[in-house]
Amino acid sequence: MKVRLIDIYSSVSVLNKLIEEPLPTKISFKLMKLLNVLNAEVKLVEDQRLKLVKQYAPDGTVVSDENKELFLKEFSEFLNEEVDVSWEPIEVDALGDNMKLSVADLAKIQYLFKE
Repeated sequence: MKVRLIDIYSSVSVLNKLIEEPLPTKISFKLMKLLNVLNAEVKLVEDQRLKLVKQYAPDGTVVSDENKELFLKEFSEFLNEEVDVSWEPIEVDALGDNMKLSVADLAKIQYLFKE
């Protein structure tokens, strides 16, 4: 499935919470494999972000006000790129009846579920 980098970047924190919860074994295994793939994508995003910071930050750490718009434009364009992720969407019920997620967290991982 195609997923935008921004969706991956936003969802990893929620997935890290999910893997700490008791879930059905099959789902836990699928999520663990998915998280391994997504963590690699997040590392690439972070590497690109740091590269852009160095490019647009006079001191190499903080993007200057004059370059902030350029930095944000370039980084946003990068985050909107799509990558292929090997994942078959699941029913939200597969997480079990005891799983509690906030609406905000669920929104971050909605691409994982069938509609």
